[in-house]
Amino acid sequence: MNEEISIAGVYVPTFALACVCALVICFATSATLRRLAVIDVRKFAWHPALFDFAIFVILINISYSILGKLPS
Repeated sequence: MNEEISIAGVYVPTFALACVCALVICFATSATLRRLAVIDVRKFAWHPALFDFAIFVILINISYSILGKLPS
């Protein structure tokens, strides 16, 4: 697993890059679901902010595992 990824000669921690990727995906998914969904999924959650945070944590895990597979 790569602990750091070189971007233009600057070493960036893999976890930080995974957090940025997950944040972008989370914002895009949330905006898309709010506009296009017939049924608002967040309405059925006990606490919508915790639901969004849980989705964010899942996306961090997915992006971290994908970025960890990249060759150095």
